[in-house]
Amino acid sequence: MVEAVINAATTFPRQRNIILVGKANQVDETGSTYRYLELTEEDANHMVFLGPSGFRKTTAMKALIQEIWTKTSWGRDREKPLIVVFEAKYDRAKAQAVKNTFITLLKEKGEKWLKDRFGEEHYKEMKFYITLLMNPGMAGSIGLMGDFALAWGNILGLQKIDSRNTELSNFGLRPEPFPMRRIVFNPTRELHHIAYDSGPEAEIIATKIKYSRLNFEDLAKLLNLNNYTIYSGVIKEAWDHLKIRDPDEVLHRAKEIYQEMLEFLEIESAKPNMSLWGVKATMERLKSNPLFEKDGKDLIDIIDNDKINVIDFSQNSRLTLEEKKLIFRKIIEYLMNEYAQIKETAIFIVGDEIQKYLDDHTGRKIISSLFREGRSNQINLFAATQYLHSLPSELIYGASHIAILGFLTSADDTRLLRKLIPDFELKYHQPLARTPGEVEKLRREHKGRGYIIINKLFTERILFRPSQTL
Repeated sequence: MVEAVINAATTFPRQRNIILVGKANQVDETGSTYRYLELTEEDANHMVFLGPSGFRKTTAMKALIQEIWTKTSWGRDREKPLIVVFEAKYDRAKAQAVKNTFITLLKEKGEKWLKDRFGEEHYKEMKFYITLLMNPGMAGSIGLMGDFALAWGNILGLQKIDSRNTELSNFGLRPEPFPMRRIVFNPTRELHHIAYDSGPEAEIIATKIKYSRLNFEDLAKLLNLNNYTIYSGVIKEAWDHLKIRDPDEVLHRAKEIYQEMLEFLEIESAKPNMSLWGVKATMERLKSNPLFEKDGKDLIDIIDNDKINVIDFSQNSRLTLEEKKLIFRKIIEYLMNEYAQIKETAIFIVGDEIQKYLDDHTGRKIISSLFREGRSNQINLFAATQYLHSLPSELIYGASHIAILGFLTSADDTRLLRKLIPDFELKYHQPLARTPGEVEKLRREHKGRGYIIINKLFTERILFRPSQTL
């Protein structure tokens, strides 16, 4: 019986997870202009997306996670990947572009043409959304579309790029919504308004974090505690050592813990107990923060691989930077320490300018652990930034692949890539505008185009795959 199990395991077919990344000008050895990446189960597939604002770094990331969602499966049970996206902002201009494009295509192509490309139901949903965008009474409530509005098919991709093709048809693609779960915190808008901007199939959840997820170090950062005060020592004893993860219970036990501390130190004090007042004030501040709760289904309970998870750090969520850092840490810790043991699947963490959540000791420790343990747990990081020097060094040197959208905007980045990539100096060309009038021309020519560097060994200029979603 054991031998049969071993034989079955050794003959288990290897899944080749191959995704489309873009198109080159030249054909390869197979005679194709399409360019693909193979994401392997044996290696970490970390990737950096580099380039100036406005050259579609986020679009390229969206396109890759769509490929990963539809074309890859992992582990013995062929599980869907777990994708967690950290969305930094929403974009008012994008919703207006959607409205103008819809109106233009409806006039030029007609309703049937749009229905053929979207499907009857999705077309109806988009038409209704456009009426909301045109309603002056909905201004400020509707039209704040996030960078990852994954449940809307990409109508912008139906615009012509030449006499024959649209952005999507050039790759044989159509607009297509993807299943998404948008997770917001202390929402600044009504959830159904956020849902309209996310797409008809989007699940919108306002959630919290349970006190039990926090350790004393989290509290110290959030509440700016001085670790060298007596009241801080009382809280640490209760929260971390006694595992009392309830502010009311900490208050209840504070006097007892404080008295034990005085007795151990052989101190007699007749002074008013201001340390206990410090405990009370701190616990009241924690209780007043709507991000946290004692019981119930929280953020960590919600994340799963049945949908693409979008963690909404845009203006839809009322969060401080320290709270965003905490949420980022807690998710990464959960994915590495728990989820990777629950399901045998690959995990993809995706974000734009995520280095802002990694700029302290705890953040650096998290990213170091991710790169150290990511390969064994099949955890992959996709990060977009304008400048390499802003990223942790582990991310730069640990990335398997690098995508350059547009061109490099830093001479330091150019020098670094020349050192890292054997053929970079030979293949990469930095565009230069000779007159002010050429600047906009260069922007148009290079938008969505750039270089893919595969395994830091091969560099090629390509047109990146467009996104099927907004």
